Amino acid sequence: LFQAMEKDIIAAFSDGEPEEIMSSAFKLKVTREDIHTLRNLCWLNDEVINFYMCLLMERSKKEGYPSVHAFSTFFYPKLISEGYRAVRRWTKDVDLFKQDLILVPIHLRVHWALVVIDVRKKTIKYFDSMAQKGDKICEALL
Repeated sequence: LFQAMEKDIIAAFSDGEPEEIMSSAFKLKVTREDIHTLRNLCWLNDEVINFYMCLLMERSKKEGYPSVHAFSTFFYPKLISEGYRAVRRWTKDVDLFKQDLILVPIHLRVHWALVVIDVRKKTIKYFDSMAQKGDKICEALL
């Protein structure tokens, strides 16, 4: 890391006002408290996950990277609780079939999982650090 970046990281993890905004972009704000969820054995929150998903989408615009659309952490719970009609407009400005990868973060009470839909390969993969099966989750996304 560059020295300036390292200083910023140390400052973000230091003691300070929990509500201090450490970064803002993509209509999202990440506070010091959010950054602290990246520490070992802490629980990641929606803000950190959503911000990272946006970073991945932004990077995918560069040449040499696969095109990526990432859903918000709120997408899957809304789909499950209210059905397709509740989320169908979430992609009104995105043609999912023109994406290389579609990412769907899934919150499972005590940890996060990720569904990766590879449009090019026509595959759906479920990643879960706790090795739980995600068959029903993947089926719900079809």
